[in-house]
Amino acid sequence: MEEQLITDFLEQNRLDNLPKRYLELPVFDKNYNLKKNIIFYKKWDNYSKKLKDKKKILRLYDYFLGELTTYLNKYHNRNYSKRFWSIILGQWLFKFISPVYFRWNLISSLKKKKYIFLQKEINSNDVIPLGIEDFARMSNTNYWNHYIYTQIIKHSFSDKLTMKKVGKITKNNERDLLYQKLKTTNMKEKLSLYIQKFFNFFPQNKSTLIFSTYMSNLQEMKLNLLTNKSLLFYKMPRPYLLFEKRNLFNIKRKYLKKLKSSKNSLENFLSVEILKCLPSSYLENFYEIENIVNKIPFPKSPKNIFTTLGIYRSTLMDRYIAKNVENGSSLILAQHGGLYFQEKIHFSSIHEVNISNKYLSWGNIKKKKVLPIGIIKNLKTNFKVSNNIILEVRKRNKYVGEIKLDSGFSESKKYFNELCYFFKLLKGNKICENLFVKLHETESLWNEKKQFISHNSELNFLDKRKKMIEEINSAKLVIHTYCGTGHLESLSINKPTLIFFVHNLNFFDRKTRNYIKEFIKLGIVHRSPQSLFKMLISLENSKNIERWWNTNKRQNLLRRYRDDYGFLSKDKISKLKSIINEK
Repeated sequence: MEEQLITDFLEQNRLDNLPKRYLELPVFDKNYNLKKNIIFYKKWDNYSKKLKDKKKILRLYDYFLGELTTYLNKYHNRNYSKRFWSIILGQWLFKFISPVYFRWNLISSLKKKKYIFLQKEINSNDVIPLGIEDFARMSNTNYWNHYIYTQIIKHSFSDKLTMKKVGKITKNNERDLLYQKLKTTNMKEKLSLYIQKFFNFFPQNKSTLIFSTYMSNLQEMKLNLLTNKSLLFYKMPRPYLLFEKRNLFNIKRKYLKKLKSSKNSLENFLSVEILKCLPSSYLENFYEIENIVNKIPFPKSPKNIFTTLGIYRSTLMDRYIAKNVENGSSLILAQHGGLYFQEKIHFSSIHEVNISNKYLSWGNIKKKKVLPIGIIKNLKTNFKVSNNIILEVRKRNKYVGEIKLDSGFSESKKYFNELCYFFKLLKGNKICENLFVKLHETESLWNEKKQFISHNSELNFLDKRKKMIEEINSAKLVIHTYCGTGHLESLSINKPTLIFFVHNLNFFDRKTRNYIKEFIKLGIVHRSPQSLFKMLISLENSKNIERWWNTNKRQNLLRRYRDDYGFLSKDKISKLKSIINEK
C-alpha cells in the first residue's frame, strides 16, 4: 500500500485514504506513533557513522569553497583569495551543505518504493537569502525545508517516489515575520549607536578596529584608549540595511552554469543548488554590499581588527573584514562559545582559526596561531546568592542543520524524555519550591513547557528573555543539560554546578572524555535522571552545597579543567593590549 510523505507542517492537502509518514518530524507530540508515523535517519543512532558523515560534509565544504572561489572571481572579474571568500561565505556554505546532506541521505535511506510525496509549489526566488543573517533564520522555516526536499526528490529520486502537487504557496510568511524582528531596535542599542556617533565625530587614531568583543561598552572604550589612544566606540550596523533594497534575483541566475563536480549524485546536486540558493549578497547585490560597506563609519584601512561576535553573523561586517584582511589588516578573533577544541570535529573552531592571524582561546590550547586569553565575557564573581536552583534547557531547532551531539530526532527525543522523567521524579518533593527551569528564548515546536508541566505541575519557569548568565550569578546551584557554553561559564566562576548529559561521549576528544569520566565519579556529571535526582536529594539533605563543592578533589579537578578549556580572564584589558600591539 502506498504511503504519503510529508516534510513539514505547511497546510498541505492530505490524502485521507493513505497513511501519513513524516520525514524526521520537527515537533514532538506524544500522540504520534513513532514507528508508524515517522521516518528517521537511523544511521545517526551510531556515533561512529555520525562522525564519518561530519567528515564527509567537511570534505564537501572544502571542495566547493575552492570551486566557489574560482567561480565568483570569474563572475565578478576579481582575483580575491580563497581566504577572502572563506570569510564572507564560509559559514553559509557549511550551514547550507549540512542540512542538504542530511535530507539527501534521509530520502536515500527509504527502502520502500510505494511513497507519494506531497509537493507544494513555492516561489524559488523566496529561498534566495539576502545574506548570512537572513539564511540563518530562513533555513529553519517550513518553507525552505519543503523546497530542499522537493529539489532533492526531483533531482535524483523521482523514480523512487511519486510526486503529487497539492497546491501552491507564493510567499514565505515565516521569513517576513523575521524581517520585522530584525528591524526593531531597543533603547540600549539606540543609546550605544548615539555614543558611537558622538565619539566618531572627532578625528582620532583609527589603526585598530575593536567591536563586538563580549566586553562592556566601557571596557571596549578603555581598550581603544590603550591601543588607539582614542575613545573610539563601534557597533555592528543593523542588517535591515540589506532589506531596504530587496534585489533578490536577476535573470542571470537562471542561466548560471553549475559548479564543477564529480559524477557523484549528491555532489552533482550540490553543484546546481549552491548557485541557485547562493545569497544575493554574493551575486546580485555584491557591488551594492560593497557600496554600503564603504559608507560604514569604520576605519578605512585598520592595521588590526579584533572581534568575537563580529564574524559571520553580519553580511556587512563579514564583507568589511574580508576586504581589509585582503588589503593587509591583521584579523584577531576570540572564542565565543563552548565545545571549541573539545569536539573531535568542530567546524567553527576550524574555520575561525583558519581565517584569523591570531586566535584567542578560552583555555590553554596548544595550536598554531592560538593564544590563551580566557573567557573575556563579563562574568561576575561577587554576587548575592539566593536559594534558587536553576536548570537550563537546551535550545531546540525545528529542523536538522549542522551535525551536533544531539542531531536527529532520536537524540532529541532521548534528551526530552529523560528530562521529563527527571521532572516526574521531583514531583511532590520540596526541591521543586526552589527549582526554576530556564527555557531558551527561541520558540520551539516541542512544546517543552507544556510537556514538562504535564509530568510535574509544580515546576517554576524563569523569564525566557533573561540571559542565562544573569541567572547563574544569583543561583546557589546550576544544572546544565548540555556540555556547551553555559557549563564553561558556570565553572569559570566556580559556581556549584551539576551537568545532566545523556548523549554519547564519543563526539568529544579523548582528553575531554577523560575529564567527564572523572566528573561522573565526583558526582558533577550525571548520565541518568535517577542519578541526578539522587544527587539533588543528597545535596538538599546536607544543607551545605558549598562544602560539597569545595572539597580538594573536586576543586583540583575543576581547576585543571578550567585551565584547559575555560578560565576566567584576569587583567584582560592589558593582555589584549599586548596581543593587539604585538607585531
